Amino acid sequence: MRLPGWIAFWAAILGLAWAGAEVRVAAASDLQYALGEMVRAFEAKNPGVKVVVVYGSSGRLYAQLTQGLEADLFFSADGLYPRLLEARGLAEPGTRRAYAQGRVVLWLDRRLGLKPGLEALKDPRITRLAIANPVHAPYGRAAITLLERYGLLRRRPDGPLGRSFPSLSWEEIPWERLTQGVEAYWDTEPLRRGKPQFGFVYGENIAHAAQMALNATGAGLLALPLVLQGSLAEAGHHWLAPPGSHLPLEQTYVILRGRARPEVLAFQRWVESPEGRTLLRRYGFALPGE
Repeated sequence: MRLPGWIAFWAAILGLAWAGAEVRVAAASDLQYALGEMVRAFEAKNPGVKVVVVYGSSGRLYAQLTQGLEADLFFSADGLYPRLLEARGLAEPGTRRAYAQGRVVLWLDRRLGLKPGLEALKDPRITRLAIANPVHAPYGRAAITLLERYGLLRRRPDGPLGRSFPSLSWEEIPWERLTQGVEAYWDTEPLRRGKPQFGFVYGENIAHAAQMALNATGAGLLALPLVLQGSLAEAGHHWLAPPGSHLPLEQTYVILRGRARPEVLAFQRWVESPEGRTLLRRYGFALPGE
């Protein structure tokens, strides 16, 4: 079908303007499957634009962005870090929006023969548990609060957290200061009971934690989108934590200061489009308000 002259004219102009354009994205690693497909679909619709994504833990990416990491958009696994960027004047005002709700699962290797559920963590065969490092990874923080909610961790009244920050809510815990390991702040006795040993294995981000669960520990508190795909889906099964049972993961994005170029706004609109939302849901994310 031949396009009307004025449409063809502006299509050509936009095509020339976007030729060789690049959108740089810093994204939480739980997005690696969903965002990967979204990027491929967007590039197919916008052949003049290349989207380059760097994945990592939200806290690490936040630190890198404050130190000059070149990015146009930041997709965080929580709402904290985009708010901090906005407060520091490093984000475009009014562009911070929630795009999904993160969901935590307990993943277990099928070869263990354990029924999915937190009670499985008391089994003597579970001597190591993979989580993302809670100092800078929102999913690691959610994992700790989930175990605390079910009585599998207890805050040490004589530890640094108990002495300095008694009775804090999950949101108020100064996670970035908890650099001595979980056992320094929480009593792991419910997880150690009846076992020769028990310990946490920390991933640099949630995708790294997932790999350690798959290849080393046989158990991990992970992100739902990661266990629905690939080797984790084939090798194990999972239990989905109920809503409200852990620190909320209101996954939020923001456009970085001075980066609101047409191609960046186009990618933002694609993420929020019905097609983009469908992809997020397909990969295991709950959408805001669901």
